[in-house]
Amino acid sequence: MTRGSQLHQRTAQQQQQQEGGGGAMGAPQQQQQPRVQQAAPRYPQLPPVVLDASTPKLLVPSRQALYTLLVLPYLLWGAAVLAGVLHVEPLPEGVSPRDFEHPLVWFDRHVFRVYGPLLPLAPYLVRVAAFGLRWPPPTAALRSAAAAGGAAARPLRPAPTLALPALLVYGAVIVVRIALYVCHVALERRAAVPLYLMSDHLLLAASVVACFQSELMCCLSDAFKAELLRPFDPRGADARQLAAVAAMVCSAFALAFVYGDMYCTARWYHHPAESLGALAAGAVLFQLPMALWLLRRASRLPGRV
Repeated sequence: MTRGSQLHQRTAQQQQQQEGGGGAMGAPQQQQQPRVQQAAPRYPQLPPVVLDASTPKLLVPSRQALYTLLVLPYLLWGAAVLAGVLHVEPLPEGVSPRDFEHPLVWFDRHVFRVYGPLLPLAPYLVRVAAFGLRWPPPTAALRSAAAAGGAAARPLRPAPTLALPALLVYGAVIVVRIALYVCHVALERRAAVPLYLMSDHLLLAASVVACFQSELMCCLSDAFKAELLRPFDPRGADARQLAAVAAMVCSAFALAFVYGDMYCTARWYHHPAESLGALAAGAVLFQLPMALWLLRRASRLPGRV
């Protein structure tokens, strides 16, 4: 055997070994492919918006609803304060601010001044508590919903919208509001002449309006989630929707009382410059950041929003 034929034989043997090794390595990969194909999503046939309803995400039925709830509460708030500024008049002669009676003085003294920053927590607690309850679904309904969605026999339940983030934001608003009040009082006491930069009462109302606007959005989202997951939660859907709608209606009524109270405050208790200063400061410090935060949360969602 010549030297060239020996080299050719060695090269052929090396190629056979490489092909044999590649085949041995490729066999497990071919065997593992069926395992990868067997791993399927839990709910493959459900739309993403339905799956998102079981998370704390912000879901609204349409962009029109989103923008309406972002803009309308602030427009009404600004209109109420500006109307009070346009109708400004002094208190009746000989009547002190404490003794003056206007149509909503009962709300101002016994509700707003006592519980003002905490008022938005009432609808928040109602909807979070309602969506935290668990009703066992009927077996037949669960099986039919699971079969329709190609899902395992485990129900989907709506989660309260932005439960923890909203609570943290409301707490931050309260802290900022208290800090501004302390600074405002300190400046007034240290000033050589009477100094009134803005109406602290109107600034408090601006922060409360911002939190109520957030609750209106979250209540709508919760009601929408309960409807989306009704096939998976037939016993709890009605109760959750009722709680969300009730919280939304109460928030709207509370806002109406705040608007009326602040109209009276701007009309009889403060100089127009103080009212306008509070209106501008509240918009910059509380209302605009709240609207941008909600818009950012909603913009992250696919599908209907």
